[in-house]
Order: sequence, then structure tokens, then C-alpha cells
Amino acid sequence: MGQFDMNKDIKHILLPAIAPLLIVALCFTPVSLFGCVNRGLMALAVVLVATIAALVTVGMAFRLRLDQFLGYPHSGLILTLPLVLILGPLG
Repeated sequence: MGQFDMNKDIKHILLPAIAPLLIVALCFTPVSLFGCVNRGLMALAVVLVATIAALVTVGMAFRLRLDQFLGYPHSGLILTLPLVLILGPLG
């Protein structure tokens, strides 16, 4: 009954990829479904949570002195994608 054992690829690549997928999904949802303001607030919430998670991930990388973390540096990059998407092509 211990800890749930997740594969490292899923933990460091697929799990952080949920945030960018949510932003793209919100972009393609019809305005009549949630309304413009609610869609914007949901996108803002996803971006804030993903940005905080990216900062925590980068902080952990520096704390682990990067040499132990170099196997999976993708988490921080993937978690910053929602911020880039909102500020760039989808914004």
C-alpha cells in the first residue's frame, strides 16, 4: 500500500504536458459553453498553477545541483509552455 509507482517518463513529461493541453483545449472551446470571462479566468488559473509548478521544478533542479536532475530537465520547460502560449500565439 505504499507510494504509487509512476514511470519517470510519465511523471516528468506527460504529467506536466496536461497544462499546455488544457490551454489549447480552452482556446478551442466555444464561448457559448463557458462565456468569455470564465474562459479567461480558467486560462489564467491554469497558467498560474503551471508557472508556480515550473518555478518549483526549477528550484528543485538547482537544489539537486543539476547533475542529479539532468535526466529529466523537461518538466520545467513543459510547465512554462502555458505562459508562452498565452503571451504568444494564443493570447
